[in-house]
Amino acid sequence: MLRRLGGWVAALGLAGISSCASGSGFDVEAPEKNTLHLQERLAAQDGAIVSVVGVSVTEPWENVPPRTRDRFDEADWSAAKEGLSGRADLVTYSSDSLRIGSFLVRPKSIEGRRLGAVIVNRDGIANRGLDENELLVELSRYAERGYVAAATTYRGNRLSQGVDEFGGDDVRDVLALTALLQRLDYVDPSRIFMVGFGRGGLMTYRALEMGAPIRAAAVISGAADIEEISAIDQEIEGGFEEGGGWPGLREIHGDWTGPDKESQLNRRSPRERADKLKVPLLIVHGRLDEQVPVTQALDVIRHLRDAGTPVESMVYGYGDHALLDQRKDWQSRVMDWIDRHDTRAMFK
Repeated sequence: MLRRLGGWVAALGLAGISSCASGSGFDVEAPEKNTLHLQERLAAQDGAIVSVVGVSVTEPWENVPPRTRDRFDEADWSAAKEGLSGRADLVTYSSDSLRIGSFLVRPKSIEGRRLGAVIVNRDGIANRGLDENELLVELSRYAERGYVAAATTYRGNRLSQGVDEFGGDDVRDVLALTALLQRLDYVDPSRIFMVGFGRGGLMTYRALEMGAPIRAAAVISGAADIEEISAIDQEIEGGFEEGGGWPGLREIHGDWTGPDKESQLNRRSPRERADKLKVPLLIVHGRLDEQVPVTQALDVIRHLRDAGTPVESMVYGYGDHALLDQRKDWQSRVMDWIDRHDTRAMFK
C-alpha cells in the first residue's frame, strides 16, 4: 500500500506543503460557490497525502475497558485485531495547510476494482473521544462489506495540527478527506457515503451543505443546533482541561459577544437550513437524549420532507444519546441504507 500511494504522493509534489496558501474559505455564507465541483473550490493541496503508516488494532478484547465493550462486539473487535494487517493505515493529509491525521481501512481485495467508500465522522472534541482502536474497529465493519472506509480525526488533537473548531473551519478537514478518496485509483468517486454520530452528525450536516459530493448519508444522535446545546453544556463555550484540553469557542473566536457570537453559533447550527440539503439522509435519534434534544432531529426531518429530499428516520422511544441498547438495530439500518443507495447493489 505504501508503494501504491507513494507514486501518487510524489506526483502531487508535496515538498514545502506547510508553506502553501490557506484554503479557499468557502462556507455556507457563500452559497453561490456551491455550484462549483468540490475539488474546484478546495485549495489545490487540500486532500494531498503527506504520509502513510500502517496501523492495526493493538488492544486485545480482554484489555478493552467496559465503556468500549458496551459499544462493540467481541467478535468484531477480535476479527479487526487479527484481520487488518496490511489493510489499515494512518494517513496524514493536507487541509488548510495543516497536517491532519486520518485512518483508512481497505477491503481484503482492491486490485482492479473501483469501490464505494464510507467516511465516518467521529464524535468528541479534540482528544476527547479519539480512540484509535475504536475507530479502526468501526471502519472495519464497512470494509468487511466491501467499502473503503475512512475517518478524519479533525484538526487540533494528538494526531493533527491546528485547533478543533467544533463545526467551524474544521469541516474542511472532512471535505479534504472526501477529495483524497475521490483521487484514489481504487475508489469510485461517485459512490462516497458519509456517517456521523453526535458531533460527527454536525460535521456531516455541514459538509453536505458545503457541497460534499456524497451519494447518501446517515446521522445518529446528531447535533444540529449548537446554540441550543451550548446552553446545556457550558464546556462548548468555556472548554475543558482533561486529555490535553480544549479552549472552547469563546477563546477560539476571541470576541464572543453580539453579532460575532451569533454568527459563529448560527454557522454551527444547520437545523434551520436543512431544507437546502439534497442528499438522501437517514436520521436516527433517541427520544431520551439529554445531550442533543430529539427536537433537533425532528426539525431536520421536517425540513427535509418539506423540501422533497429523500429522508428516512428512526426515533427510539427509550433511546438516550449513546443508543447502546439499540446499537445493533441502528447499525444494521445504516448499513442497509448505504447498500440501498449504492449502485453496486443493482448488480448483486
